[in-house]
Amino acid sequence: MAQQKVEIQVEDHEGYRVLRPTGDLDVYTVGSLRDALGKMIEDDSPKVVVDLDGVPFMDSSGLGALMGGVRRMREAGGDLAVACTREQHLKLFTITGFGEGVSIAPTTEEAAKGFTE
Repeated sequence: MAQQKVEIQVEDHEGYRVLRPTGDLDVYTVGSLRDALGKMIEDDSPKVVVDLDGVPFMDSSGLGALMGGVRRMREAGGDLAVACTREQHLKLFTITGFGEGVSIAPTTEEAAKGFTE
């Protein structure tokens, strides 16, 4: 099976960037998200909002990539926030406790307001 990819659009905003993945985030596609987050750090853009509204399915690999992204962004002096309205993802964040230390909001603008300083 060829490695699948999730399409990721990048938008520049004042003080942060938005990553908009489109497609399932699972063990076969999560490498694309990890690579995109790594590129943000390399580009000295360590404040990132990941907008998950274009992601219909996310397994533990996707959650792991987000958790790793938070750690890497914070180590680089930045932060990662999540914009999401998909109920199944929000439940996953609640069950795992991911939302306790990460800004999660319905819109990218609201999520960015929760960046740690």
